[in-house]
Order: sequence, then C-alpha cells, then structure tokens
Amino acid sequence: MVKSPVPVRFLILICATLCLTSILSNMNTYNFTKICMQDDNSTQKVSTALVPLASTLGYGWFLTARIFQGMAFSATFPLAGSITANWATPYEHGVFIGLLTGNTQLSNIFTMPISGWLCSSSAGWTSVYYVHAGVSLVTFTLFFLFFKSDPKEHSWVEEKEIETIGRGKVEKKTSRPKDLPFRHILTSLSLWACWIASFGDLITVQLVSQFNPQYMKNYLDYDVLSSGFLAALPIIFQFLVKLSSGILSDYIKCISETWKTKIFNTIALAVAAGFFIILAFIPQEKHLLAIIIMICAESVMGCNTAGFNKCATLHSQQYAYFSMQQIMNIWACTIFIEPFFVNMIVKDNTFIDWRNCFLAHAILLLFVNTIFCLFADASPAKWTQTLTNSSDSEDVLETKPRYDSCVDTKL
Repeated sequence: MVKSPVPVRFLILICATLCLTSILSNMNTYNFTKICMQDDNSTQKVSTALVPLASTLGYGWFLTARIFQGMAFSATFPLAGSITANWATPYEHGVFIGLLTGNTQLSNIFTMPISGWLCSSSAGWTSVYYVHAGVSLVTFTLFFLFFKSDPKEHSWVEEKEIETIGRGKVEKKTSRPKDLPFRHILTSLSLWACWIASFGDLITVQLVSQFNPQYMKNYLDYDVLSSGFLAALPIIFQFLVKLSSGILSDYIKCISETWKTKIFNTIALAVAAGFFIILAFIPQEKHLLAIIIMICAESVMGCNTAGFNKCATLHSQQYAYFSMQQIMNIWACTIFIEPFFVNMIVKDNTFIDWRNCFLAHAILLLFVNTIFCLFADASPAKWTQTLTNSSDSEDVLETKPRYDSCVDTKL
C-alpha cells in the first residue's frame, strides 16, 4: 500500500476537478476561437483535437465532434454527486461540491487567457484545440489510472480514512439503477425545491455567460477587447466565493445543515436578485457603477455551492448522482431557453429593455428561493435508509448517527 502524505479523498477531488474542468474547457474553445478564425465558410463550422480537421471536412463532422463533447459534458454533475456521496465525509460536502461544480469557472479562467495567447501567436487558432486535447489526454490518463468510485476499492486508502469517510453516513447496500427508489425521489419535496432553485440560478447564469458581452458592448459601449475582459472578470470572483462558501459551510457546526443550505441559498439567489434590481435602474452613462454591481451580483451566486447543490447531495445520500443528474438536465434546458427569453425582452439594447430583463430575472430568483426555503431539507431522506428488494418490500437498514445537528466532533 502506498502511503499518501495527504488524505486520498482530496487527491481524488483534485483529480476529478481537473477532468471536469478539461471537459468544460474543451466546450468553451469554440466560443473563443470563432473570433480568431479566418472568415471563410469552412472555418466557421467548427469543435477538441478533431475540430481543426472537422473544420475542413464540413458541418457534419463538426456536429459529430460537438455531440461527443456534449456527451462528455452530460457526465459532469452526476460525477460530482457520486464522488461527493462516496468520498466526502458528511462535513466536507461543501468543499467537494464547491470544487467539483466550480469547473465552470475554472474552465473559463484557463481557456480564455490560454486561447487568447495562442490565437495571437504564430501557432494560430488551431493550436488552441491541440493544446486542450493534450491537456485532456494527460488529465484523463491520470483519472483512469488513479480514480476509484469507492474508497474501499482504492489501494492507497487506509482503514482509518475509510472509517472517517463513512462516519455519520447511511450504510450503502447497493447502487444499481434498478434499485433506484424512483417514486420516493420524484415525490421528494426537498429535491423538487433544489431542482426549482437550480432552474432560477442556472437560467440567470446563462444570462451572465451568454449576454454579458452584449450588455458590455452594445449597451455600455465598451470595445470588444474590454468587453471580453470585463465579462470574464466576475468569473474569478464567483469561483472564489463558490469555494469559500463551501468551506465555510463545512466549518460551521452549530447550525443544522438544513438551515445552512437555506442561508447560503438565500445569499446566492435573493441577494443576487437585490443586486439585479439595483442594476436595472442604473443609467447607461454610469459604466463603472454598472460593472461593480454586475460583479457583485455574479459573485454572490457562487454561494449556490452551499445552497441547493449541497442540499441535494445531503438529502439523497447514495443517490446523489441521480439528483445531480437532474440539475445537469435543467442546466442543458436553460441553455436553450434563455436566448429566447432574453431576446423577447431585449430588442433594441435600450435602458428599458435591460431594466425589464434584469427585473424579470430578479423576480424569478426571489420566487425560486422562496420555494427552496419553504421545502428544502438537508437531512438524509428516509428512503436512503431502506433497501427495496425484488418483492417490493422495504427493509430498514442500520443507520449511523445523523449529522444534521449541532456537533462538536472534528473529523
């Protein structure tokens, strides 16, 4: 057995975060390199190592490359939920979810400067895809060689760490798809509260990621270079808030997990809504003030790590991968919905257009946060403590002490 100087669960966390960041970075490459490509029909139809080749072969090959990228992207949230459920101690869910879902911010922090440097170099825009493909090869090779889904299967994990990870958790008997308690999951008010909250959060995230450059350039009248930098700046702050909120949530011991998730979710959604309301009434000539308020609104949304994301994993326990998959599905839906929603409101990039857009999103955030605060429950659901057999009878499993309470235990 190899003796690791740090707990193996944190090495698993870092390894998985790098892989998930790589997946998102590969998807983001086209969003940047399209402004670097030559103005011809083939290069405008392109996606990581196959994208330059696909660009010369035609739209069908490009579409195929993007489909494979989408398939990889669909695994991000289920993997985050599964790793958190299997590897994190009950008091480390915040930091695990913070890093694993922080791949959205990390991918942009990596891709934007690297792509800008490569595009402006003699290597050209095609080198962006080759570099990202090389990084993916390294990270996924490391992942396949080192990662195990269960701590008990990893040769580096000592018995002491296995006990630490399992302390306070429900004993997991099975995770086969046929044993998923679909009826209990789909009738859980707490999970529906998490999913509804995620819809409001993620559709606002799409407003930021898809329309920030338009707001900066067409409304605030910044040039393209400044718009790109200003649109990317809040991502760094949002990631720092996301990670900090996860760590802080785990550190606080004298508030129940349910109340902690409600508090952090309110900061992420209701406080962000307040900033969007302020932003809605800032006149066009107040450029700096508008940018500061926009950064504040986007940054506090990073607290969603310790809000609905953490609540979903704590409540569904060993089925966290399934509950997080639904958040992934909601994310995919918002990517399609948001452009139609915004374009119905913002037609001429006027003050009234953007005021109505920000107010609409603020109202949505306040509504979904109210639903979450009313129905969210971060304690392990009863159905996570049962095992359904082939005859549809349920046997209550032996459970360990609950951790949704004030504790002094230090793991």
